[in-house]
Amino acid sequence: MKFRKFLLVGVVAGAVTLTAACGSDDKSDQPPVPPATTTTSAAATSADNSLDAQLTDPNKKPTVAALNDMLDKALDPSIPAKDKTDLVEGSEVDPSLFNQLVKAKKENPGVTYKIKNPITKDGPKRYSVKVEVKLPDNPPQPLDAAIVFDNGRWKLSKTTVCPLLKMGEVATPLCPENSIAPSASSPHKKPAKTTTKSAG
Repeated sequence: MKFRKFLLVGVVAGAVTLTAACGSDDKSDQPPVPPATTTTSAAATSADNSLDAQLTDPNKKPTVAALNDMLDKALDPSIPAKDKTDLVEGSEVDPSLFNQLVKAKKENPGVTYKIKNPITKDGPKRYSVKVEVKLPDNPPQPLDAAIVFDNGRWKLSKTTVCPLLKMGEVATPLCPENSIAPSASSPHKKPAKTTTKSAG
């Protein structure tokens, strides 16, 4: 969320600079206004790098800002799915699941997700957090979630993501337990073989 706010500041600063340039036709004696977008973009990159750095230290609890930045990236359609596998534990087995998450977010623009404090220790290299889910015309609902340190980074745990994917009816190799077992009445189910022994 913080990263997007920085980008917004950059856009606003750019618009202000452009307006100042357009309105200065008869005031050529004034020094030109330096473009603010470069500085703001550098600040955005620096902040993003700072947040990202928090996610690679196994001995330090990441902040809510860093975790929300990670969540934003998971739902960002401009980031390729293959570049998101360091956001969710075990997701390298199915990078395409991020495309499904982006699609679900696009189809439900009024639904928002935000990780909230407290972040509490929940075992070795594991913390529990709350994800606040807000649906249109409904009060925010807190959901239990967890982050784990896996392959050199803090990530959203598989135990957190799989139930959410199941609610969205998203099937993925990441969560084999999400697969629906065929029912007994399935027409594709083969009858069990029976063997009979001949009497002597």
